[in-house]
Amino acid sequence: MEQDYYFHVRKQFGRLASVYNLTDIFTSSIRTKVVNCSDLQEKSMILDVATGTGKQAFAFGQKGHDVVGIDLSKPMLKIASRTNKYSNVRFVLADAANLPFEDAQFDLCCISLALHEMPSKIRQKVVQEMVRVTISGGSIIIIDYSSSPVNKIGYFFIHYIAKLFESKYYSEFINSYLPSLLISYGMEMTEEISLSYDIFKIFKFVKQEKNY
Repeated sequence: MEQDYYFHVRKQFGRLASVYNLTDIFTSSIRTKVVNCSDLQEKSMILDVATGTGKQAFAFGQKGHDVVGIDLSKPMLKIASRTNKYSNVRFVLADAANLPFEDAQFDLCCISLALHEMPSKIRQKVVQEMVRVTISGGSIIIIDYSSSPVNKIGYFFIHYIAKLFESKYYSEFINSYLPSLLISYGMEMTEEISLSYDIFKIFKFVKQEKNY
């Protein structure tokens, strides 16, 4: 299953790289909200996991933070590097399930709209790795589909529309409760923000202790 996942990601996002920035029409406001809820000190160290073409990394970089964006897709990172205007932002080809960084290196780790693309075992590894490289007292911010939308439009989209175009791992993701995974690795959820008719949510967690 893991080999299928990696093959799928590299093939799909290699094919979509040239048009992926069109999605920024729908996600630009989310990028801003993520930065606003981060409550970071000046010149914080940030890891943007599954950075894609780097839009979230740039949003943090614009505020003066030192940002590393990682992704599995070379074509995505090529576009991110080509459009990078910030000396404090850099991009690395890396597997989120096996991050090439030392423990407790980042003040904040962020991942946007990627966990639902992963089989559960890889999702667990990615979360565990993000917790590992986050400092004690640091934060993890996750943006993804809501698993429990209250809004009727959001519920219909998540359970009927999104299933038509998302990966085969999507159904398992929305039937799980994402915060419980983070909590099991020593994180405390401090904020939950609903977006776009409750289709998406921003979850913010703080690392309380070394427990992974």
